[in-house]
This record gives sequence, structure tokens and C-alpha cells, in this order.
Amino acid sequence: MKRLRPIVDAAMTVLLLMSMSYETIGSVFEKIFGIDAYEYGALIHEYIGISFIALVFFHLWLNRHWLLNIFKGRYNMARSVLVLADIFLIADIFFLLISGLMMSQILGFDSFSENSAMSFARTAHMLAAYWGYVIMSFHVGLHIKKIPKIFFIIAVYGCYAFIKRQIYEYMFLLTEFVFFDFEESLIYFFIDYIAVMILFAVFGSFVMKICRK
Repeated sequence: MKRLRPIVDAAMTVLLLMSMSYETIGSVFEKIFGIDAYEYGALIHEYIGISFIALVFFHLWLNRHWLLNIFKGRYNMARSVLVLADIFLIADIFFLLISGLMMSQILGFDSFSENSAMSFARTAHMLAAYWGYVIMSFHVGLHIKKIPKIFFIIAVYGCYAFIKRQIYEYMFLLTEFVFFDFEESLIYFFIDYIAVMILFAVFGSFVMKICRK
């Protein structure tokens, strides 16, 4: 089972990045399979999201000993930060799942949801997605004891990408709609989002280093 963990974690990271690109990932499928990216982009996003959530549950099962022992033993600063981050992350994924179900094309919920409910679901999903991306990255960093030096350089660019991609605006509802440049290469999109992920992973590792002193 221990050998599965890095594979599952790597797969979750790839799916997370793909899901953050939303409908623009459809352009890749259009070139490969010849499908209409505009028409099927949201549906592809939903399948990616379902796969990601499935891996999250599998990840939790692989780490079920953590859940079973959460109320056992003593709590120091480091363990408290780890548990708190995990609780926030689980809560965020719950809202991500519920809001996603409310808009599901596969289950057909999108066809009979009221406009107000759909609007709420979109807003909740956007909040959960961007906060989740940051918390997940932070969560990863909490488990990295030694950060490669190159990551610090990438983290500096991550600060720029965080502003450039307006992620803070989506996190704090400064805007209610996510902007995607459908003409942009996904490579540039992934470079920026990987840099942002590394930024918060570095921050998480730094926080844990302070907590362990």
C-alpha cells in the first residue's frame, strides 16, 4: 500500500491541474479526438473532477490510520497545524463535491436546478476550487521536510503567477467569474499553476519547520 501512495498523490496532482484549466482542457481533446471543445469542455471537466474526488477518497482510505487516531495521543504545535490544515481541506473538498453535484450534467441536476441555486453552486464551486488549490498545495508542503533550492526560485515566480492569474480575486470573490484565455497554450497555464502550487508548498514547509522548533 505504501507504494501506491506516491502514485495516487501524483495522479491527484495531475488531475487537479487539469481540473483548474476548466473548459480549456477541452481544446486538447478537440485536437486529439475531434470533439467540440466548446460543447464538451464542461463535461470533460466534470469527468476529471469525478476522477479527482475518487482519488481523494482513495487517498483518505490509504491514510485511514490518521483518521482513526486523530483523537489519540498528545498534540504539539506541528501536529495541530497538520490536523487543522487537513480538516480545512476535507471541508473544502466536501463543498467542492456538493456544489459540483448541483451542477452535474452527468446526473442531470443542471437541467432542473433553479437559476438562484445554480448561481450559488457556481460561486461555491469557484470558492472551493481556488481555496482548495491553495490549501492542498499548503498541505503538501507540510509533509516536505527539505525543500529543493530551485523551489524557492520557482516560488518567487509563483507570487507573480498568483497575481497574474487573479487567483486571489477568485478566492475573495473580488470577481464572480473566472477568466480563461482559450487561445493560450495549456503549457503556459500549467507552468503558472505549478509555480503557484510550489509557492504555497514552500510556505507550508516553512510553517512546519517553525512549528517543529
